[in-house]
Amino acid sequence: MNSSITSLNVGFFQTLESVSENTILVRDKLYGDHTISEPILVELLRSPTVLRLTGICQYGVTALLSVTPRVTRFEHSVGAFLLVRKVGASLEEQVAALLHDVSHTVLSHVVDWALSNPPGEGGTSFHEVHKERYIKTTPLPGILAKHGFGDLKALNEDLYPLVEMPSPHICADRLDYALRDAAAFGKLALRDVQQIFAALKAFPDASSPRRLLVLGDEKLALALVRAYLEMDRDVWSNRAHIDLYQRTGQLIGDIVRRGAVKEEVLWAVSDQEFWELLRTAAEGNELETMKRLESEGLPKEDTLHLPQGAKIRTIDPDVWARTEEPLPLSVVSPEWALERQEYISSREATRE
Repeated sequence: MNSSITSLNVGFFQTLESVSENTILVRDKLYGDHTISEPILVELLRSPTVLRLTGICQYGVTALLSVTPRVTRFEHSVGAFLLVRKVGASLEEQVAALLHDVSHTVLSHVVDWALSNPPGEGGTSFHEVHKERYIKTTPLPGILAKHGFGDLKALNEDLYPLVEMPSPHICADRLDYALRDAAAFGKLALRDVQQIFAALKAFPDASSPRRLLVLGDEKLALALVRAYLEMDRDVWSNRAHIDLYQRTGQLIGDIVRRGAVKEEVLWAVSDQEFWELLRTAAEGNELETMKRLESEGLPKEDTLHLPQGAKIRTIDPDVWARTEEPLPLSVVSPEWALERQEYISSREATRE
């Protein structure tokens, strides 16, 4: 995107408008309109390295094959940035939020099943393992240095508690994909998402070393955690979705390992372009696998087991309303504590 482009659709819920050479308007159906004028943020939002994420879907192959909505990594990255911006985060933490997924490959976490062994071991995905290597090939270090962030700390999101926190806390990354996915799949009404956004705070404040994202409303927190649970059951740890990821990952791994597609391409093209590249490179059984993936859709979940490498996701956000300190929702609501544990146990029972 450059200043001559007035409007760009960057995702399922989001567009960018170039107001002037120095200003971008983010129009997000979940979080509203936000005017961005800080030079580093404007330059990053117009950077081809960041805009590459508009061609990468959150749900990888299921979105590519129109099984799921085409929510993009770009809109999620901007969403995470808007969440920390809303609670008053420093400019550096806003940059970290915007760039936290910049090293994602095509087809997102499908590549974990292709080239990580086992996928997601220790919570580390393929794009995280290779993030430093990828970033060195981009203009990002130069852009950060130009604007006074030459130490490159903003490329390590783990240094910023509002951006990344261990589960089951909420953080900008986890909260944005929860809200964006739940809205896309109809698990939360748009009004509920907007109310959760409004109720979001930083405790004790956005500059404290022990800062934490919290919600100021117990009922909204309950709506969020239950929508998150439904997303995990129906999409994120759904055995049929994972089966599609596994089979696609096996195909990609086979083709990349025999050198028919170079690993560097994973960061160079869109999901759709990569799929067509795979089609050109596929041989015999590989081409038949692609055809089955395109035509068969999701298998029946009840015939499948949950793989050992698959995460079961729940959250337990901290609520700060009528107490001096925020408390986990499971403490405020013992009903949720029981519901969450019963869900985890039921999902673990489906493992192979």
